Parts: sequence; structure tokens; C-alpha cells
Amino acid sequence: MTSSKPRGRRPGSPDTRQTIVGAARGLFDTQPYDQVSLRAIARRADVDPALVHHYFSGKAELFLTATADVSADPMEIFRMVDDVPADRRGGALVLAFTAVWEAAGRSGRFTEFISSMLATPDLTAGAGEFITQQIRERIAHFADPDERTLRATLAMSQMIGMAMLRYTLRMEPVTSVSRSRLAELYGLTLQHYLTGRLSAEDRRNSSPAVRD
Repeated sequence: MTSSKPRGRRPGSPDTRQTIVGAARGLFDTQPYDQVSLRAIARRADVDPALVHHYFSGKAELFLTATADVSADPMEIFRMVDDVPADRRGGALVLAFTAVWEAAGRSGRFTEFISSMLATPDLTAGAGEFITQQIRERIAHFADPDERTLRATLAMSQMIGMAMLRYTLRMEPVTSVSRSRLAELYGLTLQHYLTGRLSAEDRRNSSPAVRD
């Protein structure tokens, strides 16, 4: 009699990504970052190591996903903004960003993410690479083609600074102001970075001529 149980590790499925995240969270909770390998995570999740690479760009992204509990991977933010008119995406980015970090069950996750990242040099480098490749490039799609990378970097710096004040330093009134008000205030600056004129020279060249 032959066994009907399939051999080998679990193939990919809609639940596989979450299984990998759960396995990673269990290992990162009990071991230092530099001692956890992607192969060890694959063994714990009972999946082929290739599937870990299929769902995640590397250990840094998987760590961020597991510790920040972004069941929403960060791309959820950008899917929320895709259909918003180009001249209103600054505020939309703020609303989407805060919606992800303030969803039920994620209280304090941003602070955990920042603390973990700063405490682990390897993770800091990995997170920087992930943020550059996975997040800045997507913000750049919303930016004016002129100096697109600079625009995306400036917008990203504004959002991270806002999050540090609101979630980590808990500085008033940024902490308690509503998300919609936050979008009004920060959205103007983000929109300027995305589509406005960045240099004083541009503004002078676009100003009406002064009559004598």
C-alpha cells in the first residue's frame, strides 16, 4: 500500500506568504537578526527556500514585514494612491501611510520597526536598500519626471519624519491631530516635492516680468 501523503515541502499557495511571515516572526523573536537565515525560515515554514525568495527580496524585507506586521505589505500604501488625481497624491499618501500604520493591531509597530532597525547595523543597511528599491521607486512614479529620484527622496523623508513625530517621539500636536488634518498639513509639502518647482531659479524664470 502506498501513502497518499505528498512528498517534499509545501508548494506555493495563497497562504504560503503568511506562513513564511509567521515562521520568520517566530525565529526573529527568539534569535538575533544575524543568526537567522532564509533557509532556517524556510525549514520552519516547511516550504522550499525558493518560495521565500519568490515572496521577499531578501532577509531585510522579510524582517520588516514580520516585525512591523504589515499584512499589508508596504505596497498596500501605493495601491491606495494609484487612482487618485496627480495633483492630490501628496495628501493621499499621508492618508494611506497612516491607515496602514494605525490599523487595528498595529499600535506601536512603527516604533518597534525603527528600534529594531537602529539596533542592528546589518538590518539598517538592508532596510536602506529595501526602502530605496521598493518604496522610493514607487513614490517616484507619482513624481514629475524632472529630478524624479530627488523628488521621491524628499517626499519619503517628509513621511518618515512625520511618522517619527507621531508614533515614536509622540510629539504634540502631531500625535493627536486627526489623520485627515495631518493629510492637509503634510500633503501640501509632499505635493510640492512631487510636482512643484524645486529651485528658486525655476520660480524666477516662471515669474511675470516686472514692468518699469
